[in-house]
Amino acid sequence: MTDKAVSAARRVLELTGSRDPFRAARELGIDVLTRDDFVSQKGAFCMVIGCPFIFLNGRLTDEESVTVCAHELGHAMLHRKQAVRGALCEFDLFDMATGMEYEANVFAAEFLIDTADMREYFASGLDVYAAAGALGVNVNLLLIKLAELNRRGGRFNLPYVPEKAFMGE
Repeated sequence: MTDKAVSAARRVLELTGSRDPFRAARELGIDVLTRDDFVSQKGAFCMVIGCPFIFLNGRLTDEESVTVCAHELGHAMLHRKQAVRGALCEFDLFDMATGMEYEANVFAAEFLIDTADMREYFASGLDVYAAAGALGVNVNLLLIKLAELNRRGGRFNLPYVPEKAFMGE
């Protein structure tokens, strides 16, 4: 399940040559629009008349916007069929209770976090919190990346497992 998300993120990186989810979405023909009427929802991926759209909450910080856009880009690459049926428009972002949400988180972690940079920060003595700050990502996203690397034979020490809704509602 998560191997598919890692492969999809690597494929997008290869196609676009960028870890910028806004640029990647644009190059893949996905419109990214900001909405000011979201109350608690951070973002959504929807297909509208056959066209892919990522909607972002207009009140997000810059870091949150990048993370949410990468997460929704993951849905665009992995769950387009479900979006055609309208299934993705109602999910809460980062609710890892569902397989699709966890896959989108794994995609975002793989897409946003360069493994070589991450390893370099750890080798220089940074802990997971400082490394996340240096990488410009939420610490929980870094923990997802580390957990996935551990699943494939890595030996990273995880101080905790990310909460199911680490970015809030």
